[in-house]
Amino acid sequence: MTLTVTLDADHDTPAMHAVLASLPQWLRATSDNPDIRTVAGNNPDWPERLRAAITSAPRAVLLTEPAPADAQVVSELADMAQVPVVIATPWALNPAALSAADRVRAAVSGAALVELFAARDVPPATSLLAQLGLVRVAAGEISMLHVARLDERGYTATARIAGVPAQLTGVRTTAGTDVRMILRGLAEEWQLRFGDPALALPASVTRIDDSGETLLPTHYETAQRAAWRAVHAAAVEGVHPRYTLRDLAADLTLLD
Repeated sequence: MTLTVTLDADHDTPAMHAVLASLPQWLRATSDNPDIRTVAGNNPDWPERLRAAITSAPRAVLLTEPAPADAQVVSELADMAQVPVVIATPWALNPAALSAADRVRAAVSGAALVELFAARDVPPATSLLAQLGLVRVAAGEISMLHVARLDERGYTATARIAGVPAQLTGVRTTAGTDVRMILRGLAEEWQLRFGDPALALPASVTRIDDSGETLLPTHYETAQRAAWRAVHAAAVEGVHPRYTLRDLAADLTLLD
């Protein structure tokens, strides 16, 4: 089934139209009475924009990489939402992370440390929130978060994931994108690495043990395109999003 889409002004870009064009059997841009609306999370007023989008009663809403906001407001939006809201973060919905999630979650209990690092040209607070989304989807819920430093240049935080200590760090840079999550244990190590999506580089998932390195099958699809497929599945088939508004509200509460 082909659904119509109205893009947020910040989404009306050649890159976003290219993603839509890659799914012509499912999605088509329009300006009137759309089935799907989008909200750009990089706007400070994105919660109010999302409220307006939900109120207009589309079949689904796509929210892209939200910046930190009031957790209570987001929780209220989750309560009022009568339509599915898919949250497109740069890593949580990456096909590589989703396909490896069950195995990575199982490996967390045997890990001694989980390390996350992000170098990219976005506000550090937004990057940290996206890291929390990745952890929630691919590794498990964070039970504790302590932010030691968060400023315009980067951040450092400690956490616990299923009782395992974790270190989260990030820097803002224009020198390229380097994002990774590593689970270190005595018997095995898991590495999830994400490149710059603008360069169409696939993410990689590697397991290292005493027999060597095993690279899991590569998925040549960006997280953004996967998010659009998730929106279509939510609108047409009722498939529950992997990262929801309630999940986002919980992560925002951790940041608070």
